[in-house]
Amino acid sequence: MKAAGITAEYNPLHNGHAYHIARAKELSGCDALVVAMSGDFVQRGAPAVMDKWTRAEHALRCGADLVIEIPALYCLGNAGQYATAGVKLLEAAGVSCISFGSESGDAEALAGTARFIKEHRAEMDALISAYSKEGMSYPAARAKAFEELGGSPEGLAVLSSPNDILAAEYIMAMDKAVPVPVKREGAGYNDTAGSGHRFMSATGIRDLLSIGGSRMHRSGAEFAAEFVPECVTRDVPRADELSEREQRLFDLVRYAVLTTPADVIDDCPSGGEGLGNLLRAEAGKAGDLDDLILRTKSKRYTYTRISRLCMQVLLGIRRAEFAGADGPGYIRVLGFTETGRKILSGLRKEKSAAAHADCEKNECLLPVITNINKEKELITGDAEALLRLDIHASDIYNLITGGSVSDLSDHRQSVRIL
Repeated sequence: MKAAGITAEYNPLHNGHAYHIARAKELSGCDALVVAMSGDFVQRGAPAVMDKWTRAEHALRCGADLVIEIPALYCLGNAGQYATAGVKLLEAAGVSCISFGSESGDAEALAGTARFIKEHRAEMDALISAYSKEGMSYPAARAKAFEELGGSPEGLAVLSSPNDILAAEYIMAMDKAVPVPVKREGAGYNDTAGSGHRFMSATGIRDLLSIGGSRMHRSGAEFAAEFVPECVTRDVPRADELSEREQRLFDLVRYAVLTTPADVIDDCPSGGEGLGNLLRAEAGKAGDLDDLILRTKSKRYTYTRISRLCMQVLLGIRRAEFAGADGPGYIRVLGFTETGRKILSGLRKEKSAAAHADCEKNECLLPVITNINKEKELITGDAEALLRLDIHASDIYNLITGGSVSDLSDHRQSVRIL
């Protein structure tokens, strides 16, 4: 069975994502589609608008066959860490190609950019570090380093587009899979409501949901229904719910920041360079989370970096605890179809055969987790710490959304089967 893979957040899943799923299947000629999806916290440094189980079901209803979770540690990491984790999971799940959205859709430019960065990694890292110390943000420092080392104009264009940046990261992380870019249609990654495109971005849809929708006296959910599949429309939260969540989130983040020593905050993956003291100083003055982030950000420290840092403080993520983690140590299943079940069966048989034969390959095959209560003994060490963090992140997510920490715990949730 030939399987293609997609790394996604589906926050929320919209018509552009459904288009990508369909195009990925068409271009790859695959028999099945595997999605490596962010859990309850997403890469921009925020809780997802809907929980991971609901979003996994949406993906299955829109054409995915198997949905697996990217561990929270990598969802709240930088673009390279997130992309690498997604690719490792997809390749471990046996996909032969990985599809991704791209502003350019130019496979040659994306591959060339990825190759150039890989070949000049050490020099680029040194230049980025030097420019960062001069006060430049990471994206600006990366672009300047790329240009100074002789990178192409096409590569610079790639590094100026959010989805193309991720696409290059995916390609750099691929070991066996073949890249399949799909040109992004409609609104851009950061376009908001009212952009007038055929497809609305996830950012724009979240804006519609949060403002409650003022156009034609419709609710945000009703307005967003123009841009998301019907199955998603049924589950989107109301504007007043989102407002209550924002307040709970800010209260929890501010408490976490004020009760965490500055040096411990600096040990978070996005911390360091005095951000702990700065974040603590601003936490007592800020009126909401956005205000706290804006007070702390600077030309050097981007909004997204501070957002991720706030979530890392909230979840208690420390560099020291995960220093030995070398990517996801398991395949955590969120949902599958009958075709997805066959993929899982094949993975388990391969793992069992390698273990029975005492084969070295067994060490490279990731265990498949569908029930954390029955299968937790399959993972140990750093992988066990990653899974504990995922479970903890879901508990905190339920606090933020006002859900039952007990009834909605990962220990009680069941894999979605379609």
